[in-house]
Amino acid sequence: MSQLRIIERLPQASNGAFLAELDGVKVVFKPNHLEKELWDFPTGTLALRERATYVMDQLLGWNLVPTTELVETEQGFASVQHWVEAKPSLVEIFPSEDVPEQWLGVLDGEGPSGQPLTLAHQDLEVLMKIALLDAVVNNADRKGGHILSADDGSTYAIDHGVTFHDEPKLRTVLWGWAGQEIPTHLLADLVQVSEKIGESELKDLLTEHELLATVERISELTETKVFSVPNDEWPSLPWPLF
Repeated sequence: MSQLRIIERLPQASNGAFLAELDGVKVVFKPNHLEKELWDFPTGTLALRERATYVMDQLLGWNLVPTTELVETEQGFASVQHWVEAKPSLVEIFPSEDVPEQWLGVLDGEGPSGQPLTLAHQDLEVLMKIALLDAVVNNADRKGGHILSADDGSTYAIDHGVTFHDEPKLRTVLWGWAGQEIPTHLLADLVQVSEKIGESELKDLLTEHELLATVERISELTETKVFSVPNDEWPSLPWPLF
């Protein structure tokens, strides 16, 4: 029998989320019965979507998402994701004239005093992978704060409760490669994963419509061979951005 110990509630989480220990391992614990009702996602499914995104990441072989499992609770079930000692650093807002080289601008705007500002992210392959993962799982909430860097150089993608909708929902801060060609080796990863989906755990975590939509999104990426571009029918950026 697994032993769960709650340490504290995570105050910035929009749904019920806790720092906890599961069998001595520090985790983020998200019980499905504490999910807030959303107008566009079925209530009680966000923990399943957290696990499904981890499964997809493993199928791709990219190891971006910390280990994420499902556990039974007295109130239902929950996702538990291994806690990583890391912090946001790869997405920033700069004065527009000070955007560093090797950073890609995403959005120009103004600060409180009217000063020009630019939202930008680094031009790194690991962020390309996160951008493609988000396109595949249809991530509706890729904030800058959901991309974490550890001292050892590892990069992690977290918080995937609003994913795998069967309608286009992609909202992300990683638009720096929109419309550009996907590198050949990453394209190959997408091609091979499409052959694994039907026999994977995803069929137990998603509806038939959600699974079919996922296959269609991968097909679009592999046929066009370019990174996704914003959809005019849906906001392309999350809010808040971090």
